[in-house]
Amino acid sequence: MKTITQFCRFSFLLFLFLQPKINAQNSPTELSLSPIFSNHMVFQQNNINPIWGKATPGTNIVVKATWGESSKVKTDKSGNWMLKLKTPSYGGPYSINIKSGDNQIELNDVLIGEVWLASGQSNMEWKMNHCAGCIDNQDYEIANANYPEIRMFNVPMDLYGIKINDQNWKVANPQNVTDFSATAYFFARELHQKMEIPIGIINTSWGGTRVEAWTSPKKLNELGPTNDINHQEKYRFDDKIRYNDSIVNGKEKFLKPHNLNDPNEYSILYHSMLKPIIPFGIKGVIWYQGEANVGNYYDYSVLLDGMISDWRSQWNDDFSFYFAQIAPFIYSKKKNSQGLRDAQRKVLNITPKTGMAILLDIGEENDIHPRNKQDVGKRLALLALKRDYGFNIIDSGPLYSKHEIKNGYIEVEFDHIGSGLIARGELAGFEIAGSDGVYFPANAEIKNDKVHVHSERVEKPKNVRYGWKNYLKPNFFNKEGLPASSFSSLNNPFTQ
Repeated sequence: MKTITQFCRFSFLLFLFLQPKINAQNSPTELSLSPIFSNHMVFQQNNINPIWGKATPGTNIVVKATWGESSKVKTDKSGNWMLKLKTPSYGGPYSINIKSGDNQIELNDVLIGEVWLASGQSNMEWKMNHCAGCIDNQDYEIANANYPEIRMFNVPMDLYGIKINDQNWKVANPQNVTDFSATAYFFARELHQKMEIPIGIINTSWGGTRVEAWTSPKKLNELGPTNDINHQEKYRFDDKIRYNDSIVNGKEKFLKPHNLNDPNEYSILYHSMLKPIIPFGIKGVIWYQGEANVGNYYDYSVLLDGMISDWRSQWNDDFSFYFAQIAPFIYSKKKNSQGLRDAQRKVLNITPKTGMAILLDIGEENDIHPRNKQDVGKRLALLALKRDYGFNIIDSGPLYSKHEIKNGYIEVEFDHIGSGLIARGELAGFEIAGSDGVYFPANAEIKNDKVHVHSERVEKPKNVRYGWKNYLKPNFFNKEGLPASSFSSLNNPFTQ
């Protein structure tokens, strides 16, 4: 009798314990969309665009768009759903109806055009009114930002993924544009003015952050110390190894961020700032970052190449990726930002479908945030206009191609010379070295769109470099007005 009583009590307690779970599995879940889908949004044109959200498990989701396309899918056992909707060429405004049983959501003022993801650190985050006078002609630019076909979605700087639920797409007008990324806005404006089609920008950026924070753990594992990535500040943490504040196991595999309040943890921004918008349909990415990696510039080519391939893999799309070369800034004598600029330049040779906006002429000696964001956006747009949209334009300043040792001088050839190479004044900033690796300032002159470099102090020159300082005022351009990139002819300029 005692055993039966105990069994009955156990059964009753088990019933009480399981009942909430059973009810939860059967209870309806309110139909919802990922926050990236809202009124005023922009879809990528001529694309099969994913749309996703949540609803009651096992229910049908039907999506209908006023441009004539529809799609349906059934939610999985967790209530998640994703379907794909085909878009035509640019146009709008349209509406989209999402329905699940008696529940429905209506999206209005939806445009179809070109969508770009903007990311990086503070120079991409920098808003149109970040501070007084932070942008050239700031008041004028804000007051005249009347572009109803330019829209932006800002992923908020939140490591816990909560604030994004309150975000929505904003139309470019003087009231909204104050919260727009300046670089991304000027990029979008240039595209819109040249192509006269809607432009959407998804801005996910965070000041002071390094490239490692934006890269997935899987990719970082592939870029371990055996792949020339020297993780910094390595020391023991309990039975594991700790790199900075990211915990890895004894095999040097990244597990998870350790300090969830630090945006510079390995992979933390990938999880909190990027994953919520994957796989939203995009044309490509613009990226302005690198200042936070000046301290490990020697790793940056591998790191950026890895991050680009990582993002393309996550989207399953070989999209275009254009980045801004960091601008000159004084930094300190111990910092070698020219090494980071050169690492960025080298990415062009190892990573397909990339381009670099050279900013050597807009740097400010005592401000790491150049006020001239207009030219940053425009130069990024030049790359897209030529390479993605077929415009017949010059999209880059001169880039080092190769050099040949002549009798007492070095002849340097460049790509992207445009209509020709020019110097604004006496050509300066070149240095040459012999086999001893000691560099001396050199005389340089343009001859037949090549540069001849020599110095009386180097009898047998071997290597050449240009703009090899943290901060400089360059005077070497192509005739289209785009500056040449700094460079070193050495593969490892600080070790040889």
